[in-house]
Amino acid sequence: MVRLIALDLDDTLLTTDKQISHKNREALKACMDRGIRVVTASGRFNESQLVFIKNIGLGLEKEYHVGDGGGTIFSEDKILKVMGTIDKDRYLSVLSQTRELGVPCFVATSRNMFFDIPDQPLCRVYGKVPGVRRPYIERLEDLSAVEDALKFVFSYQSEEELARIQSIRCDGTITFHAGRNLMEITMESLNKFAALTELAELYGIGADEMACIGDSENDIPMIKGAGLGMAVKNAMDSVKKHADAVGEKTNDEDGVAWLLEKYVL
Repeated sequence: MVRLIALDLDDTLLTTDKQISHKNREALKACMDRGIRVVTASGRFNESQLVFIKNIGLGLEKEYHVGDGGGTIFSEDKILKVMGTIDKDRYLSVLSQTRELGVPCFVATSRNMFFDIPDQPLCRVYGKVPGVRRPYIERLEDLSAVEDALKFVFSYQSEEELARIQSIRCDGTITFHAGRNLMEITMESLNKFAALTELAELYGIGADEMACIGDSENDIPMIKGAGLGMAVKNAMDSVKKHADAVGEKTNDEDGVAWLLEKYVL
C-alpha cells in the first residue's frame, strides 16, 4: 500500500511553463484525502521550491520536503536536516577543474547560491525566480571561500560544453543531468532517495510504501529505491529503464495525474 508519494517538480509535476495543472492538483488532493502523504523532491534550492509548493494550494508548505537534489529536508519554517556536504578537498578539486576548462558554474549551499562569473545563463534563470530573496543568490569574487557546498550546478548550450562538464573527475562525486540543459556534480551519497528514506522514517513509512515520480537522472535513485517508481512520458530514456511504470502522458498532459489515477488511486 502506498503511504507516501514523492514528486519531482520541473518537467514532472510542473508544465513546461512552470504551472501546476488543475488535474494534477486534484489528483494530489485525492491522494491526501486517502491519507497518503505528498512530498516534493526537487533539485531546486529551498526558497525556489517553496514558491511552487505554495502554488499547489493544498497547504503542503507546512510539511517536510526534499530539496537541493537530496541535500536538505525542509519545510516553510525550517531546515530539518542537511544530509551532507562536499568535503573541502573534493570541492576545491572540482572548482579547479571548472576554471581550467572555462566552465562557469553556481555553487549551492543549504542557504545560499553563489557564482563568480556574471552574465552566464544561470544568472538569468535564477534572477527570474519569483518569491526568492535576492541576497540568497550572491556573487563572490572567489568561490574557493565557500564552505559546506552541497553541489555544483552547470548550464550548457552545446554538446561541446556538455562534454567539458562531463570530463570533470573527482573520486566520490557523481555527475548527472538535473533537467533540460542542466548538469550537477555532488557527492555520490547525496540523492533524493537517501533524503526521502530519512524523511519517511519520521512517519514510520518504509521504502516499499513509497511511490516516486520523476523525469531526470537525479530522480533515478528514488525511482529505483521506492516500492513503486514511475516516470512521466517525457522522461529521459536513461530514467525510464529504471521505472516500474512509464506514463502515457507528458508533464504538459497531466502526466502525474495519469500515473496516480492508474497506479495509486
